[in-house]
Formats: sequence, structure tokens, C-alpha cells
Amino acid sequence: MPRISIRLMGWLVLIAASLYPTAAMADDDRMAKGLRQAVAMSYGFADWDQVEEIRFTFNTQSARGHSARHWTWRPIEGRVTLEIEGEEPITYLQSDLAGEDVSEELSKTDHRFINDSYWLLFPYQLIWSEQTVTDAGESPLPIGEGTGQKLIVQYPDEGGYTPGDAYDLYIDNAGLITHWVFRRGGGEKGSAMTWESNVDLGPIKVCTDHHNADKSFRLWFDGLGVTTVDGTSHTPE
Repeated sequence: MPRISIRLMGWLVLIAASLYPTAAMADDDRMAKGLRQAVAMSYGFADWDQVEEIRFTFNTQSARGHSARHWTWRPIEGRVTLEIEGEEPITYLQSDLAGEDVSEELSKTDHRFINDSYWLLFPYQLIWSEQTVTDAGESPLPIGEGTGQKLIVQYPDEGGYTPGDAYDLYIDNAGLITHWVFRRGGGEKGSAMTWESNVDLGPIKVCTDHHNADKSFRLWFDGLGVTTVDGTSHTPE
């Protein structure tokens, strides 16, 4: 069994006791699912319900130049606003997507929001989304030297914007992601990115900086802010 920190093991014991009260599931499956929960908790998932509003700017820099999209999301209301320099802001309710007559503009905007917020809050998707998970044990990192505990996350072949995708996560002893490899459609080859510069944002923690192996592509977040349900505004500490 791969080594895990005392902090992480504490989460695993607590979660295993509450989620898996019987021994019907194999130990390895229970450990993988417990680890998925523990990672989300390491990023403050237990306090997500305190978030009234979250604000962030999704930035990318590549050979094609720099792009930026600023989002304001009120998750309790399901209200999303997109702001791009030089364009009119777009605001919509996520419940609007449940209808049959969803406009192309709304669908495109929501697709962007799902992508951008997915990067920011991916650890929470380990609880929010339907997946299968496999604990692959201690493994070499895909960028740089060292090892991490590898967790393979596989999405179903149907549903969502990109069905069948897989993510290989590399997790440190604090339960935080240090790298991932995205494999479109679950293919063998994928794109590796770092996970760097974690910051506390009110009651939650987010990762703000990512780059590929040769640093030709960078993705980062700024303009970060959270308002909690008690009306307090938080910026990165």
C-alpha cells in the first residue's frame, strides 16, 4: 500500500467509516474513493456551502497570445456573469439550460464557464461529478523529478461536454494536486500540466497557476474574490 500522510489518512479513516460502513467493497476501491474525498476536503470542500459569490479571471498564454475571461458566479442562485474586454457582459441562470430552446450563444457561454470553473474547482468535481477512480499508488511525476500518489479519474462514455475523458492526478502528502495529465476520451497519451501556487480564498483553497512541460502554454487565475453568506468579502491571503 502506498504511503500517505497522517493528515490524509485521518481524512480517509473518517470518510471510509461514514461512506462505506460494510466490507462489501474491496480495500483498494475503498482507499481510492476515500482519497478522492480527501483531496476535495484539502481544498476546503467542507466549507463550500459558505460561498455566496466567487469571482475569478481565467487567463491563458500561448503562441496565439493572451486571452482572459472574467467570471462572477453565485452558486446558491445559479447566476453566472461573463465579462470579456471589449464585449457586452453576459448573465444567465444555470437553470436556463434545462429548457429545450437553449440559444447557441448561451450554450457557448456555458461551455466556457464549465471549462474555466472546472480548472479552478476541479478538486470539488471529485465529489460533484460521476466518475470511477483508481488508486495507482506512488508514481513518477509527469513533469520534473519526484513522485506523487497517482489517482486515475475516468468519466463515463456518455454525458457531459467531453464524455470518456480521463485525468491522472498526482497528489502530495498534504492531499493537494501537484500535476495532472488530461487524456481526452481516455486515450493512452495525454497533456501534462503542473498545479502550482495554492492560495486561501476565504473558506476555500484554490490553485492559481499551471504550465506544460516546456512552458509554451500557461493557464492562471487572477482577479480572485469570494463573498461568503455572512456578507464578508475575501481576497487571496
